[in-house]
Amino acid sequence: MAYETNSTNNLVQLLFIPPTTLELYKQNPDILLMDCTYKTNRFNMPLLNICAVTGGNKVIQVAMAFLSEETEKSYKWVLSQFQVMMYQHQIQQPLAIVTDRELALMKAIDALFPNTQHFLCRWHVNMNILAKTKKYFPGPIKGKDGTWRRHPKFKEFLQACVDLFNSESEAIYAENLEKLQRFNQGAVNYVVNTWLLWKEKLVRCWVDQHLHFGVLVTSPIEGCHSILKQYLQRSNRDLAGVFSRLELFWASQQRGILQAVAQDQVRPKHNINIHIFAELIGHIHGYALRKLLQEVSKLPRVGTPNPECKCTIQGTMGLPCFHTIWERTKDGGVIRVQDLHPHWLYDRSVELNQGPPLLQVLNPVVTRRKGRPKGAMGRGKQPESSTKRLASAFELPSSTAPPAVDLSPIPKEQLYIIKPSTTRMGIARCEQGHIDSYEPGTARERGYMKAISSLYKDDHMELPASLADKAMLQETQDCIEVEVPDALV
Repeated sequence: MAYETNSTNNLVQLLFIPPTTLELYKQNPDILLMDCTYKTNRFNMPLLNICAVTGGNKVIQVAMAFLSEETEKSYKWVLSQFQVMMYQHQIQQPLAIVTDRELALMKAIDALFPNTQHFLCRWHVNMNILAKTKKYFPGPIKGKDGTWRRHPKFKEFLQACVDLFNSESEAIYAENLEKLQRFNQGAVNYVVNTWLLWKEKLVRCWVDQHLHFGVLVTSPIEGCHSILKQYLQRSNRDLAGVFSRLELFWASQQRGILQAVAQDQVRPKHNINIHIFAELIGHIHGYALRKLLQEVSKLPRVGTPNPECKCTIQGTMGLPCFHTIWERTKDGGVIRVQDLHPHWLYDRSVELNQGPPLLQVLNPVVTRRKGRPKGAMGRGKQPESSTKRLASAFELPSSTAPPAVDLSPIPKEQLYIIKPSTTRMGIARCEQGHIDSYEPGTARERGYMKAISSLYKDDHMELPASLADKAMLQETQDCIEVEVPDALV
């Protein structure tokens, strides 16, 4: 624990670093999420929550600080103390940090983590656009079934914003920006002057130049806030009472993550227990293996894949694309541990290059037995529940087990380039006369957060940024602001 007294307003700043989750953080230092919450103690001090995300898509609370005020100076004090802890325990600098649009926090991150890439939360951006631009369009339309739905013009505008943020190249970005310019100028100006000021932190063609492992929203930290407040129960506790509750929360969080990891190692899911993952099972999180399974499904059944590789999964997720998987498997080999970024390892401190890899117990291969094939002409179809005797091992033909694991020399581990922060670029645009029209708040659209946070689990394969886009585009009755003033057409 670290603390500082602010002499100007006689307030104290406190930083808590839970020792129970420190070892987990040492194994998962690549991604940090930062966000503030309130109403956690009787002093109503802002609480800065700092969380990491594991390779199994679990959230670890690694630090939390009660701030006297949300200023760049306060944030710098917290982050500097946090860096001291990282240095003492030999924890590497994060590759990426995701926050909402808090300029003071962004400047502090840029000053103290200059080699870390910073991203803006897509959920906050989408919800802010939804809340602040609807006044420029006609209000919702009530259907014959009594359901309120957004006006088609507003739906088209929101879709244009999603397409703009998902631009895969700068040329496509220019085209999508030109399409966006056709809508109401007030709404367009808000998007351009507020969010495209930070396009390097939002638009896919720039974001995908860096490793982010699919973590582009702070929704997990919002879920952490919710659970934390369940432990605190009420907001009128003093700091000693809050700390005692925090200790219970940290211990429970550590037990839950360790239990999930142990179960993932001991009982891998059946769909990932396949030959090409033989070297990975037991070392790589099941969440990453299920991501790889999606790449395996892209392999052509006949012939070879297109030699021109435009895949971004290697540079953004640290996972091999299906072209690399094809090269590994065409000669009966397997995907190697070195093909994946260490972020996906259960324990990155274990040396995995000592001797040949351990062969995993895989699902048995379905073999053809003696006699007519099942369902062949001239014989009755055997029911699934048949009690017919199965052939003994010595009666079966020679083994049809998978070929041996490829033990050829493993190439040198791939290098992952980390580019500098882009915060100064956005600040420079402001200093050069760019008009920042940002309006804080997301109004009633914050109700979307619950849905996205609940989907942020290790068994859900869709990227959170895609979920944030869907949340903005959906139009169910319980998430539309009906009381809209007469809009400008």
